[in-house]
Amino acid sequence: MSFFSKAADPDKWKEKYLNLLDEHEQSGESYKEKEDLLCKTIVRLTIATTGLDPLLDPHLLSIRDQLKGGINSHALKDELEKFTNSVAQLKHTPTQSRSEETELLFDFLLQQYTTEKQQSILKLLKKKAETVKFETSDQLFITILEAIEPDDDTPAPTIIANHIDTGIISRQLLLLLEGIEIPSVFDQQAQTAKQLLTASNHTAAAFESILDKSFKLLLKIKQHSQSEQKDIDQFLSHITEQLAALDVSVMGASTAAQKSAENRNRLDQSVSEQMEELQLSSTNATTLEPLKGIINSRLANIAKEIREHGQKEAIQRQKTQQQLDDLVDKIKDMESESCELKSKLKIANTRALRDTLTGLPNRNAYNERLETELARWKRYHSPLSLIIWDIDHFKNINDSYGHKAGDKVLLLIAKQLSDHSRATDFISRFGGEEFTMLLPNTDSKSALILANQLRQTIEKTGFNASGASVAITISCGITEFTLNDTDESAFERADQALYQAKQQGRNRCCIL
Repeated sequence: MSFFSKAADPDKWKEKYLNLLDEHEQSGESYKEKEDLLCKTIVRLTIATTGLDPLLDPHLLSIRDQLKGGINSHALKDELEKFTNSVAQLKHTPTQSRSEETELLFDFLLQQYTTEKQQSILKLLKKKAETVKFETSDQLFITILEAIEPDDDTPAPTIIANHIDTGIISRQLLLLLEGIEIPSVFDQQAQTAKQLLTASNHTAAAFESILDKSFKLLLKIKQHSQSEQKDIDQFLSHITEQLAALDVSVMGASTAAQKSAENRNRLDQSVSEQMEELQLSSTNATTLEPLKGIINSRLANIAKEIREHGQKEAIQRQKTQQQLDDLVDKIKDMESESCELKSKLKIANTRALRDTLTGLPNRNAYNERLETELARWKRYHSPLSLIIWDIDHFKNINDSYGHKAGDKVLLLIAKQLSDHSRATDFISRFGGEEFTMLLPNTDSKSALILANQLRQTIEKTGFNASGASVAITISCGITEFTLNDTDESAFERADQALYQAKQQGRNRCCIL
């Protein structure tokens, strides 16, 4: 009975009861959520299967109605049993639409498999299916799969390629190649890949080959970047080891200095003690001869200690000097390696921010500069405008005169934009045939005047391809950053303005 005699026991049992009650309520709520989810699932399944067979539709409708009474409804259980029986009967009862479905199946297969051999086999199978009833659909499908063998002469991706928009894939790969840093060793391969991706009317096999080459190039670039990163990691590890060695050397020099100071202190103390003893001996001495002996002995001890101290100091100085020489050599090595790494990083950074073809800043550089200009615009509230340029009919130039001609056009446009813009304007190749310009301290009206001057200059520039004179024009969209603008919202607005310029006949500039 002592168990129930404690004052805390009633409270403990009350707490346990309340906890059990909470758990029961939570369990009930969880069960209710699961029941609701199950009801929704059943309703969606009945909706999805309605119309598959007239025999099942009345039961499906009744099941949806019964679910309104909850999942524990007895009527719902009876209806589910009737539905199950109907499904079992349906399995052994051929439907009237079976022949129509078979005909649709063969029509589809005849459209997809187009070789003479495949067409002949499918037509024979279709006649057989009309006269000989297969016991199950699975048997029919297995017969079709066994009869139709892939031809060795027919490339596997043909059917799939007919349903793939190769243009979208090509554009995405182009954007990827434009957006990453391409090491100089891969410049030629990258240009070739870009030219192939911008071409049109690829066969399935050709497009598969282009994709394969593009992916292999991206893999090589990744491996090259990983190799460079490994070199940098090794260099940093080496620097860390050298810093640790420097730390040891500095600690050694500090210890040597401390030890030298301790030796000097001991010498001073010893000499002071010897001098005190001499003074005491001379004061207490009554005769001269014993005093002379004491003085000579003390002086000899002092001289010995001074010599020993000098020798120790010389050894320590030599050791310290060697440590300092080693320290200087290590610092020089680190400075040399640091300069080398700084040079490599500068080159890598330049490559990462430059377009390999035109030499203009690329999209990464544009993003960096835009961040700086936006911060200045928000701080000083001076106008800032954005221009997006796009070469008119650039794809036609590539298709008609080749990709080398297209590259020359890009170089020409880049040069004209650079030569005829202001020093404060920032020009970049955004990707493909698109260029961007950031114009600080410039409103949209002033930007339009400058843009039209550039457009007219480019229009007058002559260009020859394969001995023929080719007209080169360019269109642009202009916008001015306004309150609450972001880089995305302003770019989208300028892009819409560019679209308007294209729709209005090209070779023009529009503001939005």
